[in-house]
Order: sequence, then structure tokens, then C-alpha cells
Amino acid sequence: MKKFLFCLLFSINLVSLGEVIKEIICSGPAKIPFSCSTDEKKCVIRGFGKNKKVPDETEAFDLKTISEILNEYGISGPIDIVGYTDSIGSKSYNQKLSLTRANNVAILFRGYGLSERFTFREIGKGENEPVDTNETEQGRYNNRRVEIFFKDIKFKEEKK
Repeated sequence: MKKFLFCLLFSINLVSLGEVIKEIICSGPAKIPFSCSTDEKKCVIRGFGKNKKVPDETEAFDLKTISEILNEYGISGPIDIVGYTDSIGSKSYNQKLSLTRANNVAILFRGYGLSERFTFREIGKGENEPVDTNETEQGRYNNRRVEIFFKDIKFKEEKK
């Protein structure tokens, strides 16, 4: 799993390296327990309960996995952490809660040992940009999330 996540994170930064590196050590398709996209260069952490400021234990553990991979294969760079809420509650409350979620994810990253070589840009977007309906419990759950962007991370080149 570590090798796959490295390949995932490394491949999303090929554009920033300005070249296509075909000698990346990657095995076939693998599954990771959280949602990551190479196209969007991000991972999504869900698992925030109603009005909760930190993800549940399972989702928080995913941050530990990401931290380990970044420490092993990353050189440095900023990580954008963007918090979101569902639409229950006032706009001002949701704005503050979303920023608190982003801040807490940054704190969890450091708590899991993410190196100081990586910096954070924490952003709260409140109930803006929902990915699902706010009319159902499942939809609201999907909207309570933090998106973590790795667009500007520099990685070590690893070849066969």
C-alpha cells in the first residue's frame, strides 16, 4: 500500500517536475482506504460527525498513512487543506467550523509526525461547493469533508 500511495502522490507531481518519468516503481492497481485522485491531485477525508471538528478514528488514521508516505518520499512543499461542512446551521457557523476542521487536520498531520519540511495552507469554505445533496443524511455526510491538495509538493525521484 505504501508503494502504491507513493506512486499515486509521485505521479500527481510529474507535471511540476516538468517531465514524464516512466521508471516509477509501481505495481499494478491497488486499493487505498481513502479517496485520492491523481487527476485532481488530492485526497478527501470524510468521517466528520455533525458539528464535529475532527474526523473519526478510521479517517484520522488515513492521515497517518499519508504522513508516513510524505516523510519517506517527499522533499518539501505546501499542502492545501480545505475544510467543508453540510448546510445545516448558519453560514457563519459553518464557515468557522470548516476552517477549524482544516486546522485540526493540519494538527493531526503534525501529531502523526509529518515533517516540518511540509507547510500548510488551511482554508475553510463552509457549506460552499457541496459534492452531494444536503437533503439526505448520506449527502450531508459526504459534504462534511476535508480535501487535501498535493499540487505543489516536491518528491524524490525514484527509478528502477
